[in-house]
Amino acid sequence: MTIAQRVAATRAYLAVAAIVGAATLYFALRNLHPVYGVSLASAAAIAALWRWRGVFSQQRVALWLEERLPEMRYALVALAEDPDSRFRPALEARIRTADARRVMVNAGLRLVGVPMILLAVTQLAVRPLVERATGAGASASRRASGGRRGAATGADAFEATVTPPAYARLKTDTLANPTTIAALVGSEIRFAGSYTDSATMPKRPTVLRLGAGAGAGANERLVALEPRADSLPRVVLSLPARDTVLASAGGVVTLSASARDDIGIVSGWFEMIVSSGDGESFKFRNAVIARTSANGARELEITAVLHLDTLDLKPGDIMHLRAVARDANPARDAELGSSETRTLRVYRRGESDSVEIEALPPPEVGDSELSQRMLIMMTGSLVSQTRSLPTATFKTESRSIGTEQSRLRKRVGQIIFTRLTGEENADDAAGALADTLSPADALLKAASDATGAGLGNPTEAEGEDAPVVAVNRPLLEAFNAMWEAERRLGISEPRQALPYMKAALAAIQRARAAERLYLRGRPPKIVLDIARIRLSGRKDGIDPAPRSSRASAVAATLARQARFSSALVLLSRDSAAAAIDSLTLLRVDALTEQPVVAAALSAAISDLRAGRDATASLRSARRALTGAPQAGASSRWSGQW
Repeated sequence: MTIAQRVAATRAYLAVAAIVGAATLYFALRNLHPVYGVSLASAAAIAALWRWRGVFSQQRVALWLEERLPEMRYALVALAEDPDSRFRPALEARIRTADARRVMVNAGLRLVGVPMILLAVTQLAVRPLVERATGAGASASRRASGGRRGAATGADAFEATVTPPAYARLKTDTLANPTTIAALVGSEIRFAGSYTDSATMPKRPTVLRLGAGAGAGANERLVALEPRADSLPRVVLSLPARDTVLASAGGVVTLSASARDDIGIVSGWFEMIVSSGDGESFKFRNAVIARTSANGARELEITAVLHLDTLDLKPGDIMHLRAVARDANPARDAELGSSETRTLRVYRRGESDSVEIEALPPPEVGDSELSQRMLIMMTGSLVSQTRSLPTATFKTESRSIGTEQSRLRKRVGQIIFTRLTGEENADDAAGALADTLSPADALLKAASDATGAGLGNPTEAEGEDAPVVAVNRPLLEAFNAMWEAERRLGISEPRQALPYMKAALAAIQRARAAERLYLRGRPPKIVLDIARIRLSGRKDGIDPAPRSSRASAVAATLARQARFSSALVLLSRDSAAAAIDSLTLLRVDALTEQPVVAAALSAAISDLRAGRDATASLRSARRALTGAPQAGASSRWSGQW
């Protein structure tokens, strides 16, 4: 047998083994479930064939053999790629030394043996259990439904007549053999047939036990009562659209609102509360405006015009407005539907002078610090490029930085003059002084004028030691340093301007630090010394109510899971009626806290009572109780397939 024939035979062997293994896997999984077994088996067979799709490629088969027979040292792959190689005799001799029978046997056992074992297990052990559980559920369901599919007949047949409250104006409904009754709170429920009883739909879910007479416990039926609460009317206030401050207590305000209810609205109106007073003395006035009758309509529009002149409002009065609607529910504790509240306040003279208005903050020096730092960086970059830049470009860049330095100097000067003179627009004064005097003389003159020492030499009286000058001394130093830096940059000497620019930055930083305030003095008295009075209270004459622990949500969920498992045990023991009753009680218990679980249990109970296969609905109920299953990491078989 040639090498090509050996590879072809190996490929055919693996292909047949893969097909036989996939078919065996299909028959093994098909009988696991009467409904979903075929789909599961088909998916598993297709996945197995997809995993071994490499058997149809000669190159992949050769690599597969090389992986398991390392003694061939890739001779088989070399001949598969180049059959006419001049090293063919040596490569064939090396291939013949490898024994591939052990590898082929292991592959056959893995492809066919494992599915065969799985088929034997499912046929001998799993399938009888599935058939027994399915048959028990079906027979129990048939017994619970009176021996045939559909509604109960014979001794267990009964009807429930549900009459909604009169105000709801809903039709009376009749249910045959119900397991759950969902109706409006307060509905009258009457049972006829094998079970005669009556009840009123409560506010909370409950279970009603029906019996065919005294001592007829074996014929007892459980019916879950699921109340539907009457929703409140939904009210929207359109006008006024927002809270408003009125300039005067006069004029006209238009009111508009809309209400909607699922059953019907009886009436709607506007409510107004006017509060007057100040401090701890307040007076309140209530009024109802534009009461409108709806006569049971589902929608209602409420409009009114409010004349403020007739309300005797005074400055500072606050008027609260909202729209209210009532449905036809006659219960005393029935709530009203209301909109959000709008507030109208009459302006009071003097409100603009209150301390709630924030004062103008002092001028910020931080912007000057950032700008000066940026100019220093630009000047340093220009100095480093002195030799590489042309002379004309160098002079232009230096003068441009000087212009920016001049603009920043004027900004600092404006801050200084604002502090010294109290005038906000000091640009003209600062510019005029800067053109006629030196920087130091100009600023000292302004400081002298601000302190009242405008006659004579500004340095003779208080001079530079004046308080107003001493507070702003760092900014004065920054102003002088910027002046010198500007002059150096103007004559194209950026290297000589850098020390003055850095001195200006340091002065600005000192000015920021000088503006911080450190208050000294006796600290205020502490109203309550927590460290001293902790655990020093007395219980004399106090009888506190005992605290009750909250119910654990986790414990309640675990308890429901245990009850569900007990119901499944009853179902497997041919106690379908008891299992249905247990599931009904469990559903009512879960209605308030876990409505998804209650819905899944309702489907399972319906399937069991109708005699249908309840496997899928019971699985959905368990998944709703315990959550979706978690899939762990799986390891793949070595190889490319």
